[in-house]
Amino acid sequence: MMYLTIVIKIVVGMLGVLFFLRISGKTQMAQLTPLDSVNAFVLGALVGGVIYSPDISAWQLVFSLGVWTCFNMGIRYLLRFKTLRRLIKGDTVMIVRDGQINLKEFKRNGLEMEQFRTLLRENGIFSMLDVNDVRFETNGQLTVSKKKSKSESFLFVNNGSILQSSLEGSGKTEEWLKSNLSRQGYSDIDELFCVEWTPGRGFYVTQKNENESITEKEINDISN
Repeated sequence: MMYLTIVIKIVVGMLGVLFFLRISGKTQMAQLTPLDSVNAFVLGALVGGVIYSPDISAWQLVFSLGVWTCFNMGIRYLLRFKTLRRLIKGDTVMIVRDGQINLKEFKRNGLEMEQFRTLLRENGIFSMLDVNDVRFETNGQLTVSKKKSKSESFLFVNNGSILQSSLEGSGKTEEWLKSNLSRQGYSDIDELFCVEWTPGRGFYVTQKNENESITEKEINDISN
């Protein structure tokens, strides 16, 4: 009977985790953000602890997974607010700009130079002399722009929220962004799903209430 109970709990736990991933929109338990890391730890401890605990039934496991799923969806709703989003998920930071290390951000993220050089080597870069810009992503990875490389794109708006770190990285201001979007008929940034800008090419804009996107060929930035 005890072995049958364990089998039932394992099956229920597996189905519960799959349901959670389906609801949260995740396809794998990769630790992409601090929130994903917490989910991985909690789900692992929850399912693993219940399976081998004879005092907790499969129904209690279902209830626990249901509570955690509801709580998680509440957190994801709060991510719509810019301040809470940065607090919960973190934000991309520029740790190297024009070849110069931003020591404040470098130290704040707990990086050491040898560790940083290892990450650069993983990107195929073996000298700081080849580095132009480096972003430290929320998943702990680096996005590196080499010197004399093609212009990269910047995501300025994500689900109605302006990403200040992207504006700073591109050297643009919030006023510049709003002015360019307003001239193209986009006065309410809250209604925009995404706004991407590529130097020399212009904007790529998608509204929340539209299925079709407007390409960079149709919208160009007015000012530099």
